[in-house]
Amino acid sequence: MTMLPDVPRKRSLVGTAFLIVFLVLLLFTVALVVLSFPVGLYSVFSGNLSKVFDYNSLSRPYFWIGPLLAYVPFRVPVGSVFAALSVIYVGMFVLSFRQGSNPISAVSRSLKEGEQALFSSPFIVTIITIAFLTFTASVMDVFISSTGVQIGTISGDPLALLAGFTSSPLVEELGFRVVLIGVIAMILCLGRPARTALKALWRPSAAIEGLAVGSGASLLIWGATGFSAVTFGACHVLCGSTWDIGKFPEAAYGGLVLGYVYVKYGLHVAVLAHWGVDYLGSVFAFFGQAAYGIPWNTTSHEFLGQYLVDLDMLLLFGLASFLLIVYVGIKKLMGMKKETLDVDKGLTGEPAVLS
Repeated sequence: MTMLPDVPRKRSLVGTAFLIVFLVLLLFTVALVVLSFPVGLYSVFSGNLSKVFDYNSLSRPYFWIGPLLAYVPFRVPVGSVFAALSVIYVGMFVLSFRQGSNPISAVSRSLKEGEQALFSSPFIVTIITIAFLTFTASVMDVFISSTGVQIGTISGDPLALLAGFTSSPLVEELGFRVVLIGVIAMILCLGRPARTALKALWRPSAAIEGLAVGSGASLLIWGATGFSAVTFGACHVLCGSTWDIGKFPEAAYGGLVLGYVYVKYGLHVAVLAHWGVDYLGSVFAFFGQAAYGIPWNTTSHEFLGQYLVDLDMLLLFGLASFLLIVYVGIKKLMGMKKETLDVDKGLTGEPAVLS
């Protein structure tokens, strides 16, 4: 049987236009991410955000061990914790930028080879995941609210809330993803080099690389991912928070998305995606209150910076990221189906017949 080489397909005008618009929105979102760091530092250290606390106020750090909450036996200044966490998040962004394909190279390749090339850059994956998760979770919240099920609201001192939005991504990803998924992946690497076990703790897919698809190890890791998501959702409702039962499906869904990127790309991508939803999604509102006295939780006349974040995440880049992931996912499924049909044809010598 003669094998014919694949003929490159020309990109449609609509596809090219969408990709260009997507890349422009990606650049705009990256700019918002960069600005969010000085904006957050001003909000915390200006002294204008809270009438009760300031950056020298002491707080007791906590951490999660799966669904168990534990507090450390000492207190530290809020400002010090915020600054240290900001440095950690910047370092994670730098790491994601340096791993895999260079973002500029990935963008260049996407214009030639297709949208899938964007996912070769962990940095771009991080930004896309932030927008995708914000958009889809918001749509889910609207749907849940329309059924009459209560979701709950966030309230409290603005400085305390901003500190919580800053610490939760790292603390919760360590407690729910690393403890409930990564530790299992590391145990599966017993008997293999220690470096492999550590890689599996950081990125659980390292534990199943080179193994047969559908192996028991793969099933255990993805099963742990589902369990982590359900536990994450349940703790939002049951662990002393202000959320109602309607928060469970949205939080569990978020945990599933974060678990997926943790398994496939690593802890830093999951932490930064979580950070984008919690911190980036609200820090400009807190800045508006600290700098201009605009209440962070106002439902009208919100600060311009927060308006731009909402517009970008809930409509522009959020919708574009959703459409991109759906499109790439459909293409991948169709490619897998075509590959299966080609294999069947090669084995039988006849075209496969679907009954």
